[in-house]
Amino acid sequence: MSAATRKKRAPDPGTLCRQWVARAQVGDIPRLLCLLPPSQGEEEIWFGEQILAAARHFARSIEGLDFLDLDAASPDFQPGLLDSFLNTKSLFASRQALVLGRASKALQKWPRLADSLLDAATAEDGPEWMVVQVGSGASKGAKAFASTRKKGIEKLRFRGLYGDPPPWKPEPDASEAAQFVTAEARQRKLRLQNGVAGLLVTLAGSRPGDLVQAVEHFQMLGLTEISEDDVRRVTAHSAEGSAFDFADAVLAGDTAQLLRLLQRLSAHGMRSWDGRRIAARDAFSIILAAMNREHRKTSQVLAAVRHGSTLEKALEAAGVRPSMPVVRRMQTRLQVADEAHLQRVLAAMVEAEENLKMVGWRDSLAALEFLAFRSLRKKKA
Repeated sequence: MSAATRKKRAPDPGTLCRQWVARAQVGDIPRLLCLLPPSQGEEEIWFGEQILAAARHFARSIEGLDFLDLDAASPDFQPGLLDSFLNTKSLFASRQALVLGRASKALQKWPRLADSLLDAATAEDGPEWMVVQVGSGASKGAKAFASTRKKGIEKLRFRGLYGDPPPWKPEPDASEAAQFVTAEARQRKLRLQNGVAGLLVTLAGSRPGDLVQAVEHFQMLGLTEISEDDVRRVTAHSAEGSAFDFADAVLAGDTAQLLRLLQRLSAHGMRSWDGRRIAARDAFSIILAAMNREHRKTSQVLAAVRHGSTLEKALEAAGVRPSMPVVRRMQTRLQVADEAHLQRVLAAMVEAEENLKMVGWRDSLAALEFLAFRSLRKKKA
């Protein structure tokens, strides 16, 4: 077979995901985009979730767009709402768009939904675009999406990343998962030295969500170039993002999440990526350091936004790449984190550290509990 007629090799899942996220961010979405399980291998829904998130973000930025965002796996989901959307034109908008997530069980229960969506994708007055996360399953509805050949309908299938390097290049950095984490680090302006990507895959595994969390942990530490020594030093104190989660929950005023984190810390402590337990006093220092960084970042962003900056530009000025998850997280924070809240958090941090290091408290978990509830306590009227 000649090179001209040889079948073009399909892109790896990470590359394919980034391509489609970029398209969805600017509204380059077909009439119907079906996110299907892979023909071979284990399904990895993380990739499809990124595309759904990008499509949602784009839709909400368009004025005059009648946008329906449904989670078909929600216990409150009923097909009537989708039917009404597809069959009734909006009185207030001339354009329509749809995101339907986690549709596997709904398609199994109501297979006619597949026909309705497929018909809408080819109807002249149907939605401008739709993204449907079909998911795994052998239902009649799922098969209808997989077998359709209608014009204007595109299908994407995402399997998991290969964690082992190919036999023709048996270097840890050459695995699909290592290449993925290298690309994700590059997008965040982080440089990984030789061997780092393979080491991260060894420590964090090959799931894309875990690898992105690992990269964002280094970003949170303010590093721009990461060595193997950095990885080994940080992973011994990373606790899989618990420190960042704690800081984020405090700054966002998320009492329920704080209670869950404190309960988890009490029951299991903090552990590194390789499973080693972190001492309670060290855990307190790690969490406090994360809170200091996130408090400073949030204060900078709040000040910039108050002076007329956009949130994205404010994040960039604070040294943070304004990806969609980062923007959403900061938006959630700023709903609570006004100047008074930030001052309360700072005072709680100082007092908690004094309690542990100067007053003589011996229980680090008690110091964290004090920090959490002291920072969330409302001022008396």
